[in-house]
Parts: sequence; structure tokens; C-alpha cells
Amino acid sequence: MAETETDTLEMTYPLRTAARLTGLSPELLRAWERRYGVVEPMRTPGGTRRYTAADIDHLRLVKAAVDAGHRISEVARMKPDELRRRAVVAEVEPSGRIEEIFAVLENLDAAAAQQILSRHLSTLGPASFAREIAMPLVTEVGDRWANGLTGIAQEHLVSGALRSLLGSALQPTATSRIGPRIVFATPSGERHELGLLMAALTALGAGANPIYLGCEMPVDDLLGAVDEAGASVLALSIVTVAPEKATRAIGAIRGGLARDVALWIGGSGAGELALPEGVEYIDRLEDLEQRVMLLGLGRPA
Repeated sequence: MAETETDTLEMTYPLRTAARLTGLSPELLRAWERRYGVVEPMRTPGGTRRYTAADIDHLRLVKAAVDAGHRISEVARMKPDELRRRAVVAEVEPSGRIEEIFAVLENLDAAAAQQILSRHLSTLGPASFAREIAMPLVTEVGDRWANGLTGIAQEHLVSGALRSLLGSALQPTATSRIGPRIVFATPSGERHELGLLMAALTALGAGANPIYLGCEMPVDDLLGAVDEAGASVLALSIVTVAPEKATRAIGAIRGGLARDVALWIGGSGAGELALPEGVEYIDRLEDLEQRVMLLGLGRPA
């Protein structure tokens, strides 16, 4: 007879049910448990995880706080009242943060924009800053420029300020130095690097050791760098490179990498590419964070 959600242990739930109830993937849920001790599920005599109703409630609160921009390492063991406060406060802040930045962009006040961005970076930490401020800001600037609501000068000011801040934040930590090595770069012809910087910071926050090479790396140099660094992953960003050229470059890179080195592709220009076998497209920073955490646990990403 098939096991139901509650018939092995009263009022407990198996892993996949807990994942469904909390909105977390089973892989991320396990990673949060092992790395941060978010919850300590019960175990059946056979070693199967079982989650109580209290575990589910706590996981939901933690996820809400993380979704609102707080680091998992910061909120994992917080009490419910503090988690609720973090989730509610941050819930109303993101749009206000972006509007605050646009208010100073109207007058091309670079110093004020830098000050506001620096404050958010300090408060949120690099990974959350990339996800909650930098990415939405770049998207909003692009949308407003396309609709004639802001000028190219404002776009350049934002890009310059973010490039400087993100670059300065990409510093190794004691934890990251022993994490999996991931090389971040763009192929020849790709000059857009803000998304690449955000991805590298996200990986840093998830426990990786990012090796940032920047833009327009020739294939042979990329392959040599991956080999010399002993990297387990090469992460590329594609934004404006023509699809045919990007596909050729990706194929050449995949063919030159060792079989045990993963190749991850991201960026707004990568979604429609026909990727060869052994290449994974990663659409969102949240997905990248999950794969890096799994990589750090020694599990397939």
C-alpha cells in the first residue's frame, strides 16, 4: 500500500511534500539543512526525512525573508517574530529603493547615487544586493530608456556606478577560498559585464570561489584559465553576441573543456541558443545560487 503524507509518523511530512508546501526545491531544502541548519527534520528508522508542521512554518518564514533580500546565513536560525519582521519590512522596500535611486538620477547626481547604492550594498551584502537592487535597477533603467522616460546619460551613470561597486565587492572570503572554483567570463565580442558581475557575486555568496576574468575572452585563453585554476565550472554570459557566433564559441569551448568541468551559460542573449550536450542554461540568479550550493555539497548541480 502506498504511503500517505502522515501515516509513517503522525503530523509529519516527507521531503517532497515539505518542498511543495514551502515553495522550496527538495535540493535547496537539503542544502539549507546541511549548510545552515535551518531545520532538523525527524528521521524514520530507515533514515527518511520527516518534517513537522512547525518545520514547515519556519521554512516558509525563512523563504519569505530570503525572497525579500536577506541572506540565508543571516536568517536561518532567527526566531519567528524576527523573521516576520524581516519579511514584512523588506516586502515594501524594493520598489521604494529603486525609486529613491531614480530620484537622484533625474539630476545626474552621481555622488548621491553612489552613496545610496553603497548603503544598500552594505546593508544587504553582495549577493542580495545583486539580486534585489542591481538586477531590478538595470532592468528598470533599460525599460525606461526604451520608453523614452530616461536618457542614455542616466543609463551610463547607473552602469558605471554598479560596475565599480560590484567589482569592489567581489572579494574572496575565508569560506569562499575553500569553495568550488568557478571561472566567470564572456566570450570574444561580448562587452556587457554587469550581469556577469552579479552572477559572480551570487556565486560568492553561495560559497563558491569565483575567478572573474571579465569580458571578451578568446576561446584558447578561457580554456587555459580553467585548466590552470583547476575550476569545476566555467560560467559564460551572452547578451549581444550574434546567435551563430555565440553557438560556435560555446561549441568550441565545450569541446575543449575536460569532461568533468561543467559549462553554464546565462544572460539575456542565451535563452534562445541551441546549446550542445553538456551545456546548461541558467536563467535566474536564484537558480545559479541553488546550483552553486549543491556544487559545494559535492552533489551534481
